[in-house]
Amino acid sequence: MTASPNEDAVQGPARVGRRTKDLIPTLRPGDVAVIDHADLDRVAAEGLVLAGPAAVVNAAPSISGRYPNVGPLLITAAGIPLLDGVGAEVMAAVRDGERVSIHEDRFESPTWSGRGTRQSIATLEQLIEESRAAIGDELERFATNTLEYLRTEHRHL
Repeated sequence: MTASPNEDAVQGPARVGRRTKDLIPTLRPGDVAVIDHADLDRVAAEGLVLAGPAAVVNAAPSISGRYPNVGPLLITAAGIPLLDGVGAEVMAAVRDGERVSIHEDRFESPTWSGRGTRQSIATLEQLIEESRAAIGDELERFATNTLEYLRTEHRHL
């Protein structure tokens, strides 16, 4: 990781991995983890925190809103910048090991640049609260689908 005149800027070598659990063992302190992990779970977040990356860049939203999850909150609470939802193209465009930079909501590499949402504890707490409110709707949809399946497919069970 390289210091920058703007303390919000982070630089380091990219470590790109589609499967977070497979990427974690390859991370070294100061690397920038580039992942594609919607609804980043607690176990993955704990592994990332222990690996000590300079930042985490997620192609997907770390909290989709379908259900509350605290994984992203663990990352930001550990002081690791989290840039969220930069888009799936980052996974193919950024090469493992190339030097990348994150400044506020912007991701830059020699091969690709894009924007995401720079998460904070406050923004993540808000997303978690919204997810808690929405979980009732998600459970209701699940129950409705299950009952409909049982109604139409009961003879096959």
